[in-house]
Amino acid sequence: MKMRSCFLILLFLGSRVSAQAVLPPGLTGPAPPVHAPVVSSESVAVWNGAQTSGAREAMASNRNFPNFIGFMSNPLQNIDPRSLTQVVPIFGSAWVGTGRALPDLDGQIYGPASSFAITDRFSVGLNQGGLAFVHIERNDARFPLINRVLRNRGAEFGGTRQGFLNLGGFAQYTFIEDVENQFLATAGVRVTVPCGSYELFQGTGPALLSPYLTVGKEIGNFHMLATGGYQFPARSGYPGTDLFYLNAHLDRQCFGWVYPLVEVNWSYHTSSVDVALPTRRGIIDFGNFESNGNVVTVGAGVNLVLIRDLLELGAVYTRAVSTKGNIDIDGLIVKMVIRY
Repeated sequence: MKMRSCFLILLFLGSRVSAQAVLPPGLTGPAPPVHAPVVSSESVAVWNGAQTSGAREAMASNRNFPNFIGFMSNPLQNIDPRSLTQVVPIFGSAWVGTGRALPDLDGQIYGPASSFAITDRFSVGLNQGGLAFVHIERNDARFPLINRVLRNRGAEFGGTRQGFLNLGGFAQYTFIEDVENQFLATAGVRVTVPCGSYELFQGTGPALLSPYLTVGKEIGNFHMLATGGYQFPARSGYPGTDLFYLNAHLDRQCFGWVYPLVEVNWSYHTSSVDVALPTRRGIIDFGNFESNGNVVTVGAGVNLVLIRDLLELGAVYTRAVSTKGNIDIDGLIVKMVIRY
């Protein structure tokens, strides 16, 4: 009896399924179930020409330009146009030869730069500051004007000095991100806050503002970067701090991880400055020596991508080819990139 009842139940269910599957013309029945399409885990989201797997992690770097490297020289002015989260420990050293404005000196800087990718296009960071050691030749007879100004400040010019440099940061936004053609353009503004050590002639004057534009383009294994901007004081009455700058970078990717590179940095001060002003603004920092007129430096170096999008190590040697008063300036920057 139980077997017969089970058989009748199965037969009844089978007839119901058949009746729903095949209906005579003109008759209606319940609509067949509609199943939602299955989205596989390998599906990708397309955003502005870029393909990314899943949602973006908070603060993660923009990796739509994986073969680019950033600038190597002059970290004050040269900022990577990509939105990146990274820490960049930097060692810098410079030597200034005898000139009419300054005695011979050399200095070393230790300081980490950093940036944070708020979105794929918007980022903020710190690119100026650090601990500096400056060694200045004692020769008071050759520089009476400098020594008179500095004695009025209660400081002796020559000897060894150490302290912290002024702090500077930036905020920027990538308004063109052409991933297919590997081209991007970024606009931003830099701010320098005079809060450094008095012993290094820092911490004086108003804050400095610098709006800028940076572009990047990949052509085969070559990568070009260019940036330009205008620096001006937040308050009037400080001549010698206004300047235009235009810097360029060219590298070639070799073996997938070695990048030989060259860079040219050009600055033009729009007004004449007193010979003591460059020392008040800072004898040595990550940028160029400041004086009126043109300042042009050329750098050559190499960057090694040890772990793609995670770890880089590079160095660049720079030399001034044009300065006011023909002052000799040589510099070396070594930096590591640790990226998230």
